[in-house]
Amino acid sequence: MSVEIDYNAVAAYERSKAPRGKVANARTFTIVLLAVFFIILMSGLAIGVAMYQAVANNQLETNAARMQAGLLASNVHSNDTASALGTGNGPEGRALVLTEHGSDGDSYEMRMYLYNGNIVQEYSTAGSAYNPERAQALIASTTFDFELHGDLLVIYTDQGATNIALRSYQGGAA
Repeated sequence: MSVEIDYNAVAAYERSKAPRGKVANARTFTIVLLAVFFIILMSGLAIGVAMYQAVANNQLETNAARMQAGLLASNVHSNDTASALGTGNGPEGRALVLTEHGSDGDSYEMRMYLYNGNIVQEYSTAGSAYNPERAQALIASTTFDFELHGDLLVIYTDQGATNIALRSYQGGAA
């Protein structure tokens, strides 16, 4: 008498006898593992977005400061001639004065000074009184000061120091 054994039936029977707790534990472990991976992935994404936002904000601030420094420098360069640089007394402190001598003998001044939380620029005839209401606001700043070191003009504002090489002082040329 020979007995045939159906191995597939035996395996199915053995699986059906497996404790239900092991299957439930395996499913719970898989779900928990996927949840942990998801949380790690979302945390990494949130940290990456925050870092990108900080870098982008820093770049915007740097670009704005560079643009403001360039505005001051271009205003000085536009009136940079021999013996043009001087100082004056603005309404709220020292004023940077660049004098332009006209062909008709008249002199005009481009004045930059601090007024009501802005650095302003005023064009006027030389020697006339300061009139801040006519001045054009250049940049917002509560600080405005400057120093001359040879042919280097340094302007200090809330955004920092701006170095301007004066062309009129290089080699004595205008």
